[in-house]
Amino acid sequence: MMTEFLDLTKVNDPDDNIEEQQGYIIRDGKHLFYTSYAPKGSAEIGIVLVSPFAEEKVRTLRIFVSFSRALAKLGMTVLYFDYFGDGDSEGNFEEATFEDRLADIKGAVNFVKENGAVNVGLLGLRWGATLSALAADMVNPAFLVLWEPIVDTERYFFDHLRSHIASQMLLEGKVIKNREALVEELEKGGIITVEGYNIDGGFFIEARENGLAGREMKYDGQTLIVQIARNTEKIRKDLDGLKEVFASAEIAAVIKEFEWEKTETWNPAPAGLFNATFEFLAKHRFVKIDRQKV
Repeated sequence: MMTEFLDLTKVNDPDDNIEEQQGYIIRDGKHLFYTSYAPKGSAEIGIVLVSPFAEEKVRTLRIFVSFSRALAKLGMTVLYFDYFGDGDSEGNFEEATFEDRLADIKGAVNFVKENGAVNVGLLGLRWGATLSALAADMVNPAFLVLWEPIVDTERYFFDHLRSHIASQMLLEGKVIKNREALVEELEKGGIITVEGYNIDGGFFIEARENGLAGREMKYDGQTLIVQIARNTEKIRKDLDGLKEVFASAEIAAVIKEFEWEKTETWNPAPAGLFNATFEFLAKHRFVKIDRQKV
């Protein structure tokens, strides 16, 4: 039975013991918008949350808000940010390179450390989890949490072009360019629009080619990989394989209580996912649980 660490039905209630702030991180002259959550006083442990790609980020933002408040209640400083060219950050989406995303993560980790946290971990969702894993070798986080990471990025970004084809059907009544033609256009340096986001060819190629399948990971810190699925009985082969490339990784399987593909199911604080992550953090002493307050 999964331990319940907090009453998640009240996690978004006002709490005078938590300070919430917004501002900008200056990273190589670029302004990145952030929101931070922290217990009043000092917190030695911090965490940076790394968002999914494009509309998946928008559909799951409230999950990050709820989880940030929950972690702050448990004594941790939390920061999530908008990538350069995304959300409320400076720049246009198509201007941001793949390297920009990794640099953004490094800048966010440094910012949390500069503001008092001694040890800072990374947590990413979907493609944000992929980026977190790739950035781990660069920033050496205190711990690493990967929520439903994209292992096969080539397939992921290829599949992401479906909505462009759906738009062609809606506007033109037929498919003008299939996915193979769209990929060819991107590989020639073109820009295509997917769900309102202008995707640059250079970014597409690098994001597609920097996956986790078969990659050697140097990071040796404590790592949690979470499978989020309708069926929790069996771990997928791609996640089992990913576990093997980390020195100290474990896998948890939780029921899928929210959606990133659409927003028909709404659960701002999925208990299974949150409690599995709390359990990992408590096990490795990154959070302390006061049982009298749980």
